[in-house]
Amino acid sequence: MKMKYKMKKSYRIVQLLLVCFGFVLTLIRWLNVFNSNFVVINPEITSHISNFSLSLLAYLAIGSSWLTFGVKFRFVSILGAFMIVANFICETLMSFINTVDIVDAIYGTIGIILVFIYFYCANSNGLIQINSDNQ
Repeated sequence: MKMKYKMKKSYRIVQLLLVCFGFVLTLIRWLNVFNSNFVVINPEITSHISNFSLSLLAYLAIGSSWLTFGVKFRFVSILGAFMIVANFICETLMSFINTVDIVDAIYGTIGIILVFIYFYCANSNGLIQINSDNQ
């Protein structure tokens, strides 16, 4: 039987902040389409920020559920590596469904690395067994 976990409160707060950060960046990018005054730092960053935020949110959602369901951390790491490779393939080799843009792949990679750092810390110190007395 696999052990199930929950995140410590401080890690749940950090996760919520990461989710909010990703949603705000995505919202700013979408608003920028209709009004060019909505920017993140500068127009160059704004044009690529959606890949960062969507990669961050996707990895955060899948990886955190895997960690709390007791999936080994190495598989969560492999998922992150797979997402990075898939991002580069999509942004470079699949020009028939996407505009080729290596900068988008780099932004997506940064989002995944940010979440990986969070997962590394959470896996080391932020998980509590559900049946555990430790809070």
